[in-house]
Formats: sequence, C-alpha cells, structure tokens
Amino acid sequence: MNDSFQPNLISVMMPAYNAEKFIGEAIDSVLAQTYPQWELIVVNDGSKDDTAVVAAQYNDPRIKLIHQPNGGEAAARNTALQNLGGEFLAFLDADDQFLPDHLEKTVAVLQANPTLHGVYTDGIYIDTAGQGMEPLSSQRRGPFTGWIFPEIVRASDVFGPPTCTLLRSSLIFERELQFDTRIVIGPDWDFLTRYCEWAQFGNLPDRTVLYRIHQTNITVQVDRQRRAGYLALCREKAIHLERFAACPLDVQTAVFYDLLVNLLAGQAERQTAVTQWPQFQTLPLAEQARLYRLMAGKSLMNRETGPHVAAWLQQAYRLNPADRRNKLMLTLYRLHPTLCRAFLHTRQRGQAKTKASPFANLNQS
Repeated sequence: MNDSFQPNLISVMMPAYNAEKFIGEAIDSVLAQTYPQWELIVVNDGSKDDTAVVAAQYNDPRIKLIHQPNGGEAAARNTALQNLGGEFLAFLDADDQFLPDHLEKTVAVLQANPTLHGVYTDGIYIDTAGQGMEPLSSQRRGPFTGWIFPEIVRASDVFGPPTCTLLRSSLIFERELQFDTRIVIGPDWDFLTRYCEWAQFGNLPDRTVLYRIHQTNITVQVDRQRRAGYLALCREKAIHLERFAACPLDVQTAVFYDLLVNLLAGQAERQTAVTQWPQFQTLPLAEQARLYRLMAGKSLMNRETGPHVAAWLQQAYRLNPADRRNKLMLTLYRLHPTLCRAFLHTRQRGQAKTKASPFANLNQS
C-alpha cells in the first residue's frame, strides 16, 4: 500500500451535475453506512441548479465538497482521484444510493483477501420514485472472479454501473490511471478495463446498491451515432492494451466484430485502418476473412457504395478461399452490387427458413 493512503479508509467519489433532486438521498445513504471509516468527495461539476446548495448543507467533516467548471463526468472523476486519501475507492453517482452495509461488506472482502484488488456486488435498479425494479445481475453475464480482464474487454455488462465496485487505490496510482475526458458514454468501462488488466477480483452476490434509471441519465440523452463513437474509442483503446493479446481468441474476434461491423459502420477509411493494426493481423486468417466479409455485408445492407466493399470482399476470398460464403459474396457482387444486396435482404427476411443453409450467416457474426 502507498504510504500516502490512510489505511482502512474508503474514499467515495461522487461526481454531481444538476443533481439537486437526488443528491440528498445519495449523501444520506453514505451517512447511513455501518462502516464508519469513509470520506465522501463530492465534485460539483458546474451545476446550474441547487446541487451545491444541497450538498453544502451537510456538516459532516468526512464530506468534501469541491466546485469546478463543467467538464463532464470523466473530468469530475479525475478531480475526485486527485483528492482521495483512502486505501480503497468506491463509486457513487449523485442519483444512486448505497444500502447501509455496502461499504462494510465490500471492504471486508478486500481486507480478508490481500491478493484481491477489487470486489463487486449485486444491486437493484430503481425508478425515478425510488421503487425497486430488477436486480443488476439480470442484465449481467457472470459473475466472474480472479483475472476478469477478458470478460470486461468482451463487454461492459460484467459490473454494469461502477457503484457496485470497491477498488484498492494503490493500483490506480501504480498504473497512473485516469478517466478519459474524450469519452462521454463509457468512461467508467474504459477506466475499469484498464484497471482489470492488472487486477484480481472477487464477487459478492449480495444486493448492496441502488442504481436509478431516469430520463436524465447520460446514456438516455446521447444519440446513437455519438454513443457509437464513444464506445468505438473504448474498443480501440482496449485493443491496444498490453494484455489484449492474452485474451481468448473468441474475445478478440468479438471485440473486432463490434468495432468494425457495428460501431464504425459507414466509416470505411477508419475500418480499413483498423484492419492494418497488428492486433487484427495476428488473428487467424479465417477470422480476418470473416470480418472482412461481414464488414462488406453491413456496408451493402446500408446501401453504401465505394471501392472499399469490393476490396473487402476480395480480401475475404484471398484470405480464406475455402469458405464458400466468401466466394459467393464476391461472385454476386461482381455480377452486380444490387444483386448482392438483394440476396442479403432476402436472406435476412427468410432467416428462419434458411437457418440450416451453409450461407445463413453471410452478414452475421
């Protein structure tokens, strides 16, 4: 442990922007914790409402209120990182809540298991009125323990909201981790991916947090195109991490599929650039070919034109000529792009009937 961290102290970071409606409940949930050794770092990120007024009403010396111009969630979290003093780090957004035993239960796991760097729990989704909905685990894979980096890289549905996690602060500073201010959707996923690259995790099945769903959640407000751009950046950064190559092949290909076929659809130059990365070119040739074919199929379905479609189909066939799907797609495209597109649309409409066909996944993963 870094000597500058106070042993057994949990630093709770709370970024807050226009959170006057819920921040009082969030702070109250920290005050109600059965574990008393905590500090709450509230970062008022340029709120235009009475967020600062509500937070300032609390006189507990364990609560630190910091004001800064609006810079976004990631910038607010970085400010909290700069001011934390605890051996452990917890996350609580200003519209969520801890149940009374969250800190006590999670810190007990890390105190009893010095080889673990983090632990995560279950929780409950709540609506605007605070009514319980379904558990967080209903939207997750897992649970996973140990070196969970490959599962975090695969998708963001291991933890869900970071409210359910507790981390050792030392690893954050050893790896010089910060939140990426370029990312509006997914800064927590990006941060936790880089943390998990070097961490061992435990899991508690207990439901210890409440995560609120409402129309001012940033994930609700951001349009689809911008969301895809932020998530693409998360994917690109994960691919370039040192230990990405240690992930199982199915994880690596799933990441490239999501990036190339879903998130970067319609950005041919950027897609082609990704296929030149060494991480892509170390994939088995059959997997590279499949991804080229799927990129071309998605472009055709989106009525894109350009030499990139032909180039991708030619590359798919060159890399794996034994796959009849690659040959069929290239042949149809050479006859006429419209014919190839019509075939894909027909196959999509009749997918249930043609499921057993060897060409059933021409434009699917």
